Amino acid sequence: MTAPPERGLGPGSLGKAGLKALIASLVATLVVRSLALAAFAIPPEFPPLAGPGPTIVFTAAGALGATAVLAAIRWRSERPARLFRRVALWTLLVSFVPDLWLLTDAAAAAFPGATPVAVGTLMVMHLAAAAAIVWALAPARSG
Repeated sequence: MTAPPERGLGPGSLGKAGLKALIASLVATLVVRSLALAAFAIPPEFPPLAGPGPTIVFTAAGALGATAVLAAIRWRSERPARLFRRVALWTLLVSFVPDLWLLTDAAAAAFPGATPVAVGTLMVMHLAAAAAIVWALAPARSG
């Protein structure tokens, strides 16, 4: 018995879903960044949060990369949404490794202002981006 087709994964819908993922993840991460900067004493010299540029560039790269990964998964898998969600979860967990590295003495010179609150903000931004991207790209039904 074959798995039922997954919603929203037709050939013409991937581009729309990718654009939706891009916009949703940019909004999510920029909102988290803005709220964190307003609520916490994040050092202005911390490079990843010093301006909106890094947030926009890295979030866009993640959303576009996720769309490409989903395209590859769709081509190979009978249950692409389910596999994509698993890949997204592992990617999110791996994305926390460099954030945690920022708290080490080895990173202190290259990343001034890497306080636990600043790094925690980056981690929440990764979570927000991942949630928006998965919401946009992977249908709720895993088939």
